[in-house]
Amino acid sequence: MHILTKIFIVLVSLLAVLLVPLVVVYAHNENSFKGRYADAELKAGANADALKAAAARAGADELKLQNQIDELGTLNTKFSSEKDAALATVRQLESQLATSESGQAEIKSRLDSIAVAVQNGQTLSESLIGELRSLRTQVASSEKEKVQLDEALRDVTAQLELAENARRALAEELTRLKDEHSKAMVSLNEAVAKGFGGRGEVSVGTLRPDRSLSASVLSVQRNNNQVLAEIDAGSTDGVKVDWAMTIGRQGEFVANVRIINVDINRATGIVTLEERSGKRVEVGDTAYANAGR
Repeated sequence: MHILTKIFIVLVSLLAVLLVPLVVVYAHNENSFKGRYADAELKAGANADALKAAAARAGADELKLQNQIDELGTLNTKFSSEKDAALATVRQLESQLATSESGQAEIKSRLDSIAVAVQNGQTLSESLIGELRSLRTQVASSEKEKVQLDEALRDVTAQLELAENARRALAEELTRLKDEHSKAMVSLNEAVAKGFGGRGEVSVGTLRPDRSLSASVLSVQRNNNQVLAEIDAGSTDGVKVDWAMTIGRQGEFVANVRIINVDINRATGIVTLEERSGKRVEVGDTAYANAGR
């Protein structure tokens, strides 16, 4: 056998010996990476389910609060109706009381006549005394009914006062929230006037909002040199894709955001100009939309 052939056979044998461990290592690593990939997919699915559950809970809480407001409004209307009915009853009782007082005056007059006519006959005297007793019974019954109605009126008035206090508390809270919103909008407009948020100019590919509103930042995601922010306002609030909004914190400019995805009660946008303010968008910040800006 030629020497080159022998050398070639030896080299092939060595190569086969070296390749076997490499094949074993490759097969082991492939199974390991497949297992890790499957675990990552399961975790991503669990996170998505948790996000949906959180959104459902928030919607349920909002519906519960709205139901409570509706119930308070219904109670207010009911108590107002009861107040009107009670006032009408009071007026009726006052009329009955005036009639009763008039009857009492008449009774007194009759008593005087009886005192004068006692001498004219015992029979007439007994008849008048019986009539007097009947009238006194009616007066006592009227007085008792008046007392009962007065107590009922006091109860209704107390309930009405409680409802009125609750309504005033809600009105004060609403006024306070409106004042805070107005102050925040004034501070934000001042920040915009100073040059933050693009000096009122809209970037290419964005839309000028057709209404003014504010929303809270629910979550912030940072990856691949891109920052995404989710807010608690959606299509039911009038938010649209490509809206240009401003994110602020305690009346100070933080960044801009361009809406790229809109759900019923949520919206997601791309954050820009964080480096201009030197701040980072955080959960709890407020996103503002100014009509026409």
